[in-house]
Amino acid sequence: MTIAQLDNFDFLERLHNVLKPSKPIDSIEQLWGRKKQLQELEVALHADGRHAFILGDRGVGKSSLAQTAAHLLQSSDNQPIIVSCDYTSTLTGIISAILNEALASIDISERSHKIAFKPPLLSFEFSEQLSNKPSLPEVIDPLTATMALDSLSKWHSEKTIIVIDEFDQMPDDQRKAFGVLLKQLGDKGSKVKLIFTGIGQSLDSLMDGHLSSFRQLHQVKLDVLPWDGRFKIIETAFNEFNIKLPEDIRYKIAGLSDGFPSYVHLICEKILVAAHFSDDPITEINFSLFLQALDDAINSVSEILRKSYDQATDGKPEYIHHILWAMADSADLIRSYEHITFSYSDIVNQLELEALDEDKFKKEFAKLRNKSYGCILKRAFDNRPGWFAFRENVIRGFIRMCAEKSNVQLDFERYFTAHTASARTVGTQRKYQPLTEVERNVEYLKRKD
Repeated sequence: MTIAQLDNFDFLERLHNVLKPSKPIDSIEQLWGRKKQLQELEVALHADGRHAFILGDRGVGKSSLAQTAAHLLQSSDNQPIIVSCDYTSTLTGIISAILNEALASIDISERSHKIAFKPPLLSFEFSEQLSNKPSLPEVIDPLTATMALDSLSKWHSEKTIIVIDEFDQMPDDQRKAFGVLLKQLGDKGSKVKLIFTGIGQSLDSLMDGHLSSFRQLHQVKLDVLPWDGRFKIIETAFNEFNIKLPEDIRYKIAGLSDGFPSYVHLICEKILVAAHFSDDPITEINFSLFLQALDDAINSVSEILRKSYDQATDGKPEYIHHILWAMADSADLIRSYEHITFSYSDIVNQLELEALDEDKFKKEFAKLRNKSYGCILKRAFDNRPGWFAFRENVIRGFIRMCAEKSNVQLDFERYFTAHTASARTVGTQRKYQPLTEVERNVEYLKRKD
C-alpha cells in the first residue's frame, strides 16, 4: 500500500508515531544521536545524592533527553514527574506542583469506620475517617521542600525521577533556593532524583553561583545533534512509508536543520504530508516536492523563532537577507568577521549579484546588533572584537531554510576556524529567484541592461 492509499487517520497516526515536531521525545527507541549522554546520565544518577543538569541552546533537545532519561531510570511502580518553570515560578510553587502531580498518580482510598455504644441509660456513636493519602509538611522553605520530596520514595515510587524543565525561566533568587535544596537532598541521601534543563552556557550562571550544590550536580552540555542522529531520524520516517529519498535531499534535510532535532522532524513531516496528499502516487521524493515542503516548513515555524529574522529583514534591503545567510553558512556557531565576508562573497556570486563594498558591508552588518534589527546578532567571546554569533543559535536552521528556498547553497559541514576543506552540498542547480515582486522587476532591468 502506497502512502497515498492510506486513509488520513492511519497516515497521521503512523506519521506522528515516528516524528515529533512539537513534542519532546520520551522513548529511548526514538532518541537518536544521544546514546553517550543517556549513558552518562544513567551512571551519574546511580550515585547517592547526585542530580543532573542538562543545559544548551534553545531547541537542541534538552527536554527530550531529560524525559527519556527519566522514563529509563524511573522505577516501574510509577511514572516520572515532569514540571516546567516560568518567570513567576518559585521554589514552593514548583515543589507544590511536583507533589500535586505525584498525588494524582496514586490511588487514594477513603473509608469511614463507625462504632456505636448503647448501654441502658447512655448511648453514643464514634465515627473515624480513614485514608491512605500521605501526610505532607507545608512547603515554606528549602528544608520543608526537602522533607516533602524525600517522602516521595515512601508513597509515590521506590525511585522517583523528577524533571524540572526550563529552569532558566525562574527568577534568580528562586534558583539560588534550589541550590540549597540540592545540598540538603544530597546530605540526606534521598533516593529522589532531579533532572533540570535550562538554556545557558554555564551551570554557574543558572544556579546563581551556589557553589556548595555543584558537587550534587552532573552537568550535560548538549550540543546540536550529530549527523548520524539526524540521518537516523530521516531514515526512520521515510522507511515507515517505504518511500525512497534521494541522497542529495537527505543531506539537505540534515544540513538545513543545523542539528536542531525539531527542524529535522518538521521538514520530514512536511515532505511526507505533501507526498500523502499529492495527486500523483509518490514512491520517491523529487526536488519539486522537497521545495514545496520546505516552503510549508518555513511558514509553520514558530512565530517566536522567526520574529528576530522578520524584524531584521522586513522592509529592509535585499542584501540584509544575504548577510544573514552568510552568518548561517558553515558549521561554526561562532564566526570571525573575515569568514563571514568570505561566505557573503560566495553567496552573491551564486546569485550573480554585485557585492556591497567593504565599508557598506561593515556598516550594514553592524546594524544587525541593533534593536531596530531585532538584535539578531551579538559579539561573541565576551564582546571580543571581530567575532560574532546569533543571539539564539536555533534561528540558524530557519535562516538556512530561507536561503535554500531562494536557491542559495550553503556549506553545512565546513569549520572555517579549523581550516577544513569545503563540503558544499551537491544538489540541483537553479537560477536565483528574487524575493519580492519589486526585486523581480529590478532583476529584470539588470539582466536587460
